[in-house]
Amino acid sequence: MAPTPPISTRLRIMFVVGLTTALVSTAAAPATAAPATDARAGGHGAVADSGAVPASVAPTALSATSDAKGAGSLGRAGTGRAGPGGTRFDVGGRALAPDAEPSVGIQSVIGTDNRVRVDPTTVFPARAIVQVVRTTGGSTWGCTGWLYGPSIVATAGHCVHPGGGANGGGGNGFYPRGDFQIIPGRNGASTPYGTCTATQLLSVTGWTQSGNETNDYGAIRLNCTAGNTTGWFGLWWQSATLNGTATTVSGYPCDKTFGQQWRHAGQTVQATHAQQVFYQNDTFGCQSGSPVYQTRATGSSFCSGQCVMAIHAYGLHGSAPHSTNNHGTRITESVFNNLITWRDS
Repeated sequence: MAPTPPISTRLRIMFVVGLTTALVSTAAAPATAAPATDARAGGHGAVADSGAVPASVAPTALSATSDAKGAGSLGRAGTGRAGPGGTRFDVGGRALAPDAEPSVGIQSVIGTDNRVRVDPTTVFPARAIVQVVRTTGGSTWGCTGWLYGPSIVATAGHCVHPGGGANGGGGNGFYPRGDFQIIPGRNGASTPYGTCTATQLLSVTGWTQSGNETNDYGAIRLNCTAGNTTGWFGLWWQSATLNGTATTVSGYPCDKTFGQQWRHAGQTVQATHAQQVFYQNDTFGCQSGSPVYQTRATGSSFCSGQCVMAIHAYGLHGSAPHSTNNHGTRITESVFNNLITWRDS
């Protein structure tokens, strides 16, 4: 077998109308996804790539007020020991090309790169952060996600569906779920918790039909119960502003060695509006879907422990605050309800 050429000679970066896309040739045999089934309630309900998903709560345009209404879901630390949990296969050190996910906007290092490598990744919550690898049509793409239950991962909507409408990628259905590998706590070539596959891809009509970046979120249902081993994140929403809230963003960027997890902690939310959160945490392509989270003390309102407030999806683009901050989809009441419905259905 001929030696695999170095990544530097295989990677082609294309900047097209503000999009960053990395395309690499690999061998793959894509599976065929079933037609999307719409099970929405209102204009922003749950959508799945196959089967029926229970209808979920239509969105409420929450305003950033001093009101402290909200709700949360507690995380779980897990045992941290590799064990049984569905059918898994181990990709080990197989060379997977570091392609950036097809996202709108350039995910950005802002000034000095303050990310640090997470090593080891077998400590919670790092082990509950997953690398999402999709090989479709001979190209491999990278994203990030986070477990929030035994067998479900939250991520960016554009990691599972190209999006619809003028701002989306065409809305031509979900990516083939057979093309996905979900790797909890990956650390370079090491996969301490094995690799899971996707049994269902989920998003909302605000993304799949409209391509609206404020609705850019989704989930992946797994064939394994990795969360029972790794633990999972809690999540919460509140109607009050999140300005000044401490944040950590951790994921699998493709400007670093593929499969390494990198984190930037210690930043605060710069601005929030009804459906997005803006922050100065450094990110790069393939970190879409990363948790934007905070460690909350026992007894905190709505959620304590490792609690997610947003799903990272975008970098600097457009006008302020988008042009000066990385940003993600805020967990609002409707986002929270959709995520919980998907988890519990």
